[in-house]
Amino acid sequence: MNLDEAVEPHPKGCTIRFEVVPGSSRLVVPSGFNPWRKALEARMTEEPMRGKANHQLVEELAFALGVSSSDVEVLSGHKSSRKVLLVRGVDAKNAIIILSQRLKNELSIR
Repeated sequence: MNLDEAVEPHPKGCTIRFEVVPGSSRLVVPSGFNPWRKALEARMTEEPMRGKANHQLVEELAFALGVSSSDVEVLSGHKSSRKVLLVRGVDAKNAIIILSQRLKNELSIR
């Protein structure tokens, strides 16, 4: 698993590519890694209606990275399962460390 393929440096922090599964029974961010799409996977309990799943992803990613939800923004993929999010104030290296640990914890639960 090479998360640096999904997390890239950005002048304001970092960008993270996600592949989102809305309407899941559990909220898990990240829930896996798709090496073909070079994206983290996320499971949202919200349905993709009126931006609810996007909002839930922003909130959960902000919580995971220890930033305010106002520091996380969906840059692209508002109406797609493939999204790119900007996280302000978190460099790519720290984001990779935090998300890798959360992913290892999630995979050990399964």
